[in-house]
Amino acid sequence: MSETYADVDGAEDVAGAVAWQERVDGWPAVLAYKEVARRRVAGLAPVLDVGCGPGLDVLAAGPGTRAVGVDRSAAMAATARRRGATVAVADAARLPFPAGAFGAARADRVLQHLAAPEAALAELVRVTRPGGAVVVADPDQGSLVVEVPGAPPALVERVVAGRRDRGYRNGTLARRLPALLGAAGLADVTVDAVALVLTDPADAFGLRSWPRLWGWADHDVAAWEAAVDGAAGRGFVYAVTYLVVAGRRPVR
Repeated sequence: MSETYADVDGAEDVAGAVAWQERVDGWPAVLAYKEVARRRVAGLAPVLDVGCGPGLDVLAAGPGTRAVGVDRSAAMAATARRRGATVAVADAARLPFPAGAFGAARADRVLQHLAAPEAALAELVRVTRPGGAVVVADPDQGSLVVEVPGAPPALVERVVAGRRDRGYRNGTLARRLPALLGAAGLADVTVDAVALVLTDPADAFGLRSWPRLWGWADHDVAAWEAAVDGAAGRGFVYAVTYLVVAGRRPVR
């Protein structure tokens, strides 16, 4: 799933990738952390949403708030435009806007996928005017808790470690964001945390398929898939913490 969102247009099922993001964006916990992020940019129009996906957050900025989206994926951008959002296709590390063009810039579940997240963060800061805000939200995969009834604990621990260390380019970047925003010259850095808890293995970001994708031995793959298949309604838990980190660009 993570590899899909590192290159949506190159995914095997592009339409499925768009639809999955739209579904996740409607989950209550996801809406909760997004609301925190929106509060951090309130009154700071125009707002730039980097990695805007299907454009839901651009439109959710509300009437009277000018919001612009950017996404590397032409498919995501096309979906956003059909909804009425203003979106440009561009790379997060090379934004096509002049310095200080926006009152706020945000990136939601984006930096975790990037080969050069620090470069994207520098661009977010560059296009934000003095006095404006930069807001970054990502899950910290180091916080991931998984319980699969019937699965050997060692197998579960191996899956959790794989999700953290192999499933993402930057699985634990979120915990470093406060320091990175500070190093980028931002002031008044804040951190908010929201937990996502799933109890249906079918919702858990393709968790059943991870060991097979990672090339595990056949007997371990079979044991894992059998355990996940039998876990629904038996106490399955998947929980991960999302961090919303915000900072203000100082007025010199």
